[in-house]
Amino acid sequence: MVKRYRLDEVAKIEEGKIVPKKKYFTNVGVPLITAENLKKLMLNGDIEQLPKVNITFKKHFKCAPVPAKTIILTKANLKETNKYIYQCETEVCIANDVIAIIPDETIIFSDYLLHFLRWYQTNKEWHHLYHISMDLPMIDIQHHVAQVLNTIQLLLKKRASLMTAVEGLPQHFENLSNQIDNHSESLQNGFSQAQYLYNDLLHKIFKINAG
Repeated sequence: MVKRYRLDEVAKIEEGKIVPKKKYFTNVGVPLITAENLKKLMLNGDIEQLPKVNITFKKHFKCAPVPAKTIILTKANLKETNKYIYQCETEVCIANDVIAIIPDETIIFSDYLLHFLRWYQTNKEWHHLYHISMDLPMIDIQHHVAQVLNTIQLLLKKRASLMTAVEGLPQHFENLSNQIDNHSESLQNGFSQAQYLYNDLLHKIFKINAG
């Protein structure tokens, strides 16, 4: 059983605020995500390295704190396959060049929405997100689908470190150089197949569920 919703019926879509003045930053506050910081997060995933805002002074500046499990996107480049999308695990503040999508997890599972937004492309402005329609299955089915997609994504995230480790083995085992090269090529092919599988699953799962 599925039910059709608009995105703004199952999630709050919030625009970021102007970046606070330098005096409101601190070492132990809430991380601030700008479009530039979002790009850094996509590379190293270390949110602790981002500048932090002391939100106890939020009455003195415009600040847009959002909760854990919020999905952050840049306003630009929504039509690109490799657009910047991040799911925060803690409370963060967002700047005016990014938007936050805060899911109602009684209706839509945050991980399920994350994979949908990775798949979704539009040539329109970010305001179009309010009007996206999607047919949502029951929440337990969403959990199952997201679990499968998360498993593939976790494997793909380890691609670089695994390839570096395998390609560095010949310096320790010179007599196994040819075998290691063959294994490295097979591993590379395996990751390529996993990426294809992930993209294919996204298309099959969400193509019929988006309006």
